[in-house]
Amino acid sequence: MKIGGLRKLSLIDYPGKTCAVIFTQGCNFRCQYCHNPELVYPERFSEPIPFERMREFLKGKRGLLDGIVFSGGEPTMQEDLIEKILEVRSLGYAVKLDTNGSNPKILSKVLPYFDYVAMDVKAPMGNDYANVCGVPIDDYAIRLSIILIKASGIQHEFRTTFARNLLENADIVKIKSLIGGSKFNLQDCLGSSNVHL
Repeated sequence: MKIGGLRKLSLIDYPGKTCAVIFTQGCNFRCQYCHNPELVYPERFSEPIPFERMREFLKGKRGLLDGIVFSGGEPTMQEDLIEKILEVRSLGYAVKLDTNGSNPKILSKVLPYFDYVAMDVKAPMGNDYANVCGVPIDDYAIRLSIILIKASGIQHEFRTTFARNLLENADIVKIKSLIGGSKFNLQDCLGSSNVHL
């Protein structure tokens, strides 16, 4: 696993739990408002952090942290994701995934190993999605990931970053319709606080 960073303590990344966040390197999106370009663009990657260091850190935090979040970048691009999830679970942690939902084939394989999943829904389906993400988008893949998550029985949420130069209020209505009645978080592009329409 290519690890680009570690947040040793977070009270907001895993609802209801104290957690650490493992940030993986590599992403197939090029979102205009990306907050983690050092995890997305290979020319900006730092030397990956060995998982052995993560393991020692996690062993030392048992009883102090409740959960671990795999974020990125896009964690489903990591070939050994299931192996690392199982290792983290074996240490007694609950495990959460942050994903962009672009890899439903991989998502279907890893979902059973997670306790919580958060998927970013970038825009309504169609050209707007590709405009936000900066790459061509397979609408079917995004829709399938939403269906897989909703049907999984796993705690989940969908979230959208509200970049006001890219999305309008009407787009948020369409996104809410797309995800049905699932938990939805709308985040301001400039920060992590929720915004209200």
